[in-house]
Amino acid sequence: MGSFRTILGVLLWFLQIAQGRGSNILIYTSYGAGSHFMCAAHIGNELKRRGHNVTVIISNAYENRSKEEQYKDLQFEIFKHSVPVEEVWRRHELITKGVFKGTWRQESWYRMSEAINEYIGDCEDLFNDKELLQRLRQAQFDVALVDPYFPCTLLVAEYAAKRHVSIMATSFSHLARYNGNPSNAAYMPEMSLGFTNQMTLIQRAINCIMVLINEWMRRMTDVVSAIQDAHGICPGLRPSDLYQRSQLLLANVDFAFEFPVPVMPNLIPVGGIMTRPAGSLTQDLEEFVQSSGDDGIIIFSLGTYVMHMEEEFIVKFANAFARLPQKVLWQFRGTAPPLVDKIPNIKTMEWLPQNDLLGHNKTRVLMYQGGNNGLYEALYHAVPVVVIPLFADQSDIAARVTTRGMGLSLDIVTVTSEKIVDALNAVIHDKKYKETVTKLSAIFHDRPMTPLETAVHWIEHVLKHGGGYMRSPIHDLTWYQYYLLDVVAVFLLVFITSIVFVVYSCKLTFKGCKRMFIGSKAKTE
Repeated sequence: MGSFRTILGVLLWFLQIAQGRGSNILIYTSYGAGSHFMCAAHIGNELKRRGHNVTVIISNAYENRSKEEQYKDLQFEIFKHSVPVEEVWRRHELITKGVFKGTWRQESWYRMSEAINEYIGDCEDLFNDKELLQRLRQAQFDVALVDPYFPCTLLVAEYAAKRHVSIMATSFSHLARYNGNPSNAAYMPEMSLGFTNQMTLIQRAINCIMVLINEWMRRMTDVVSAIQDAHGICPGLRPSDLYQRSQLLLANVDFAFEFPVPVMPNLIPVGGIMTRPAGSLTQDLEEFVQSSGDDGIIIFSLGTYVMHMEEEFIVKFANAFARLPQKVLWQFRGTAPPLVDKIPNIKTMEWLPQNDLLGHNKTRVLMYQGGNNGLYEALYHAVPVVVIPLFADQSDIAARVTTRGMGLSLDIVTVTSEKIVDALNAVIHDKKYKETVTKLSAIFHDRPMTPLETAVHWIEHVLKHGGGYMRSPIHDLTWYQYYLLDVVAVFLLVFITSIVFVVYSCKLTFKGCKRMFIGSKAKTE
């Protein structure tokens, strides 16, 4: 007994030492909603479990996150918007309305100026909070984990921490290029186009145009330069230059599913950060799932940002589900209309324990909007999917799902009850989808560390050694050097000079021969 107590005491002593040596880590991914926040917070939980001190910045529009049980071990700092929180929520509702009309892309361009002003306002609100800034400085953060999709996070990272690591929560996007990863428009589609890596001539042309647009958008991040200058953040650099200061880019992608692309050593694929074994369901939910019998269940969700659905679409989905033998679990925001409640095989819930349901042996298919986290949860549990992409990178996920043979895709604008029924029946009953996703899942699971363990390992690696030694040399090249245009210019100059020299030499030789021939002929006469 005495020896056991001694061993236990030593272990506790080592644990206290380990906790005492824990680093101070800051996490900031903008508002605090959706997959961007959840990926980073999930990493934060694991860092906290390993003895680090983790602080998360979120906005007051989503401060309910700080009260959720799953984030109880994290410390939160709340910055306040200068506009009512209802106004912040309205921004997401505008996207939702455009999605169902098929006009979200056009409307995004139309309100570009408004969106930029909103973004600048949010960044100013954070940096105008002097008490918050003081607490951030006093914390002396060793590293910040930020989402550079929102460039203000880079300013916060440089202001508050010694170094920072970036996380890309989406499928492969322009953020990888901003962080120094090589990019080739011939086979690497830009985000939100929905192209595969086998593009037609027209698609490659569109892709090249999108590359130029995204590079222009990168320069648009300089609109927060006044905030940068006011707080003395990285003098001599522009906000658009701060991407290259990231020690690492954790990319939420995995090549079991993602199209193959070249990666620099500072880009670490950690696709499936949120994946984990399924937990048990509540009793009433388990009873509903079991009542499905051999037909099983269908999970239907359109994600975090869909606050409401137009009635005509509710009718389409409800009528489709009513024609299927499977039970349907529908994540429905708000109160479901009587039409839905009257259909016996449908159960609506404000929130679904999606991961736990995907791991249930009664689950036959996931029908969802194409979020990156949901995709990897389905891949982890080997569940086929039907994707209904709404906006952003979701069309890219749909392209990969159909190309990889993991499921089917539907267009939200042209969707009908018949198309929904046909797609679900095809994915459920055609064995090729289940066989394909099972094979992809086996590839995904065959790894030395889980994605979460990999992400945390590399953050701790940066804490110990830094990541500067992996910095991409692309950052030190101009655009014309990167594309070897200066080399091409030299080759052209040499080629043209050689041609001119040869032509001029031939002319001189011809003239010389002509003189000799004419002179010789004259002497003979």
